Amino acid sequence: MSEIHRFLSEIDRALLRDIIITLLFVFTLILLRTMVRKAILQRNSLEPETKRRWLGSVRNVALLIFALGITMIWGHEIESFAVSLVAVAAAFVLATREMLLCVLGSVYRTTNDLCRIGDWIEIDGIKGQIIDMNLFSTSLVESNQACVEKGNVGRAITIPNSMFFSQPVFNESRLGNFVTQTVHIQLQRDDNWELAEQILLESGNQIISEYADKLARNAHKVTHIYALEAPLQHAHVRLLLNDVDHVSLLLQMPCPFGKSAQIEQRILREFLRKMPQTSSVRSVNNKSST
Repeated sequence: MSEIHRFLSEIDRALLRDIIITLLFVFTLILLRTMVRKAILQRNSLEPETKRRWLGSVRNVALLIFALGITMIWGHEIESFAVSLVAVAAAFVLATREMLLCVLGSVYRTTNDLCRIGDWIEIDGIKGQIIDMNLFSTSLVESNQACVEKGNVGRAITIPNSMFFSQPVFNESRLGNFVTQTVHIQLQRDDNWELAEQILLESGNQIISEYADKLARNAHKVTHIYALEAPLQHAHVRLLLNDVDHVSLLLQMPCPFGKSAQIEQRILREFLRKMPQTSSVRSVNNKSST
C-alpha cells in the first residue's frame, strides 16, 4: 500500500512540476511577444506594411517556440499517449479488418465506376445482374445461363465489397445491353458442313431481325460515346479443324442480356430440325462473351 502511495505521490510531483514549468514558459513567452510587438508598433520610422509583416513574423515565431517548448516539457507524456493510441488503433484495425476492406472496396468501386445497379458483371466466377449495393456488400441475381455442371441458377448472391480489390470485375453491360453469344457445333468430317453453316446463319440472322433496331442504337452508342469500333450486328460463322475427323462451327451473334440461354436453345432446335438426320451432330460447351 505504501508503494502505491509513493508511486502516486511521485506522479503528482512530476505532473505538478510540468504544470509549473509550462505556466512559467507560457507567461515568459507572452511577455516577450508583447514587448517585441510593442517595440515594433512604436517604431515610427517603419512603414505600416513593414510593421504588419514583422508582427506576423513575430506571431509565427512565437507559435513555433510554443510548440517546441510544450513538446520538450510534456515529451514523455506525449510519447506514452502516442504509444497507447497506436496500440488501440492497431487492435481496432485487426478487429475490424474485413469491415474496413469492405468500406474501402465500396470507395474503390464508386470512384472507379466499376459497376452500377442493373449492370451484368462477373467476378470470381460469379455472374449475374446487380440489384443492390451498399457500403459493405453488393447483391446480384445469378445469371440464368444454363450450365452442365450447375443445377441451380437464378439465385440471389451477396458478395463483400472487399472482393473488388482482389478479383477482376468483368462488366458486360458497360458498353451497351448486348453481348456476343457463341454456339459451338461439332460435325463429322464427311458431314455437309456447308449446309450446317447456312442453317446457323439463317437461324441467327432471323433472331437478330427481332431486335435489329435496339442493336443499331446500341452500336451507335458504342461508336460515338466510347469511340470504339462498331460491335457485331449480324450472325457470323467460324470454322475450326480440331482434328482430322471433326469440323467445328462457331456461330457468333449479338444477343440481349438475359436472353443468351433462350436464343441458344432456339438455334439448336432449329438446327436439329433442318439438318439431315444422316449427319452426326454434337453440340459442345456453348458460351457467351462480351
